[in-house]
Amino acid sequence: MDYIHQMMKKFEAKHALHISLYGADNHKRLTGVHETSSIHNFSYGTGNRAASFRIPTQVMHENGKGYVEDRRPASNIDPYIVTAIVFDTSCIENTQAESMVEHYKSWTEWLPTAGIPNF
Repeated sequence: MDYIHQMMKKFEAKHALHISLYGADNHKRLTGVHETSSIHNFSYGTGNRAASFRIPTQVMHENGKGYVEDRRPASNIDPYIVTAIVFDTSCIENTQAESMVEHYKSWTEWLPTAGIPNF
């Protein structure tokens, strides 16, 4: 479980960055009620469906063997960006994500001006 606790510290440090990449209108969904976490605060816990990260009880019983569940991404995410930032945060010692994040944010600002129909 020590590995998971260390990983959660990394995610907590980058909470605001992750939220900025985790889909539009997340402020409407991540209210801290109805089994959602607060968009403003990072949290994690075993079996806690109202946390930013849920650690299944089985993982706790297996001493950290298994998976953790990031409950913050919305359904309208870019899966490539989210996968990349999760990997960068959890597995890479020195972040490599800065240029990707800058490019993605520029693209999201440009998109509404592109005249592309919203499906």
